[in-house]
Amino acid sequence: MTKQLQKISEYLIYICGFLLFGSVFLISVEVVLRKFFLISFGGTDEISGYVLGICTSWSLAYVLFEKMHIRIDILYTKVSSNIQHLLDIIAMVFTLMFISLLTYSASSVFYTSILKKSTANTPLGTPLWIPQSIWFFGFVFFLLVVLVMLYHAIKSFITNKNNDFSNINKDEVCI
Repeated sequence: MTKQLQKISEYLIYICGFLLFGSVFLISVEVVLRKFFLISFGGTDEISGYVLGICTSWSLAYVLFEKMHIRIDILYTKVSSNIQHLLDIIAMVFTLMFISLLTYSASSVFYTSILKKSTANTPLGTPLWIPQSIWFFGFVFFLLVVLVMLYHAIKSFITNKNNDFSNINKDEVCI
């Protein structure tokens, strides 16, 4: 299951990349049209805001799999593997607490938008449940990935064996 989740996160990161490039292209066209032809699409900033929020929520899982989250591992590399496994569990528990709170809040926003039939106060008048649902499910996906990674961290602690997923130490050293 972990490999499948990792593969899904890789596919999703490419989709996010295409969305971001599309957003940049749309903004660039908007700027040129405004400058030279005094024409505006209207809503370009709204769409790029949705794209940014969606890409952020869906990229979190990929970043976790690639061990690119901000971490302070100056002591991590100097302690025994048992302590490293314990630190991995602690890191995943705190990540789980954070993403649980974030997912709960996002679900509240999403649910409220559905109940109130909220639309954006912009020329597009986008029904807010559409971008918020995509945003929310990105957090749900990350929550699932964190639960799986926590399972691997606990398993590594119990068996005292390293695996490719729970160890927060990235193979490459970034300076």
